[in-house]
Amino acid sequence: MSVDVNVIDNSGEVLREFEQKKAAALEAVGITAEGFAKLLTPVDTGRLRSSITHTVKGDDVYIGSNLQYAKWIERGTGIFAEDDSGNPNGEGRQSPWQYYDRNGKAHWTRGVKAHHMLKKAASEHTEEYKAIIKRIMSK
Repeated sequence: MSVDVNVIDNSGEVLREFEQKKAAALEAVGITAEGFAKLLTPVDTGRLRSSITHTVKGDDVYIGSNLQYAKWIERGTGIFAEDDSGNPNGEGRQSPWQYYDRNGKAHWTRGVKAHHMLKKAASEHTEEYKAIIKRIMSK
């Protein structure tokens, strides 16, 4: 007695669907993280908030801004300047300085405390990001 067995290899289709869902999940995480960062961003003119965006590269999601001063809002300035781990790095200016606002009024400052809008958006919502990935990948 002989038995015919037909094997159908669907691994390519499964892999394509997996990659599509993974890309969709990472994009959804990026959109969500971008939203959290924007909510945490201080607003003067709104330029910084509107500059925050996200990108997906491979298996990584990045949020950030292309504005030069975004790093100073994120990490602080002067005596409040911090390094990557949030510790004062001593690299900020230690003496007070004067600046002029858009109306020409002079102000003295020793710096600005860090806001960590990007760091907090990335690190304080991991359970929400996991839920997004799980929801999309399980469809």
